[in-house]
Formats: sequence, structure tokens, C-alpha cells
Amino acid sequence: MSLNEIIERFTLVSGYERKEISRYLPIIIECKEYFEERISRELTGPEHRRVVHACAVYAYLRISRLGRDTGVSSFKAGDVQLIMDDDGGTSAEKLWEDEKASIAGIVAIDDDFSFRAVRI
Repeated sequence: MSLNEIIERFTLVSGYERKEISRYLPIIIECKEYFEERISRELTGPEHRRVVHACAVYAYLRISRLGRDTGVSSFKAGDVQLIMDDDGGTSAEKLWEDEKASIAGIVAIDDDFSFRAVRI
């Protein structure tokens, strides 16, 4: 996977402009490395494209958890009020769940959590 492929997909998924991405580049690179470590075989063309897209979605999820802006969710000037939609990353969560399912046999993602009872 090339970083440029992931960045191109990330801009499509996230809605960020390319000039905004430089501040998130370390996170995108970490996601790329995370995925590359978990691929155990040579990928076909369609698999490669799915993994690149999933990596971009995963980066979008991680960045959306940080918060996209400074926390300003509304602005009012006289009679004009602007309220920004903040879904708290739920759209990124939904996208990631779909992508995680589509790469299940290709990339070993280990972000599931299990809580089990223990008898003593």
C-alpha cells in the first residue's frame, strides 16, 4: 500500500481537503503500518483496493475520535445562527464496521473486546 493511495481514499471518505491532511499525517502513517503488519499474504488487485479503502476509513475513525475542530458547535451573529452537525464520530464508526467486515479474511484486525465472567 502506498501512502498516496491511502491519502487519496482518506480525502474521499472524510471530506477533508488535501491541505488539511498534513496535520493528521502521523495518524494516517500509523494506520498504514498497523494494516501492513497484519497482512500475511500477497493481495490480489481487488483485495488491495479494499484494504487501502479500509485503512483510510480506519484512519478517519481514529481522527474523528480526536475531534475535527476546536469544539465550537454553533455560532450566532445577529439574526444568523450556524449550528454544525457533530455526530461524535458515529458515521466513522458505521463506516469502519462495514469495512472491517469486508476485509475480515484479508487483514487480522484485533480491536474487538470481550468481557467474560470468571468463577472463583
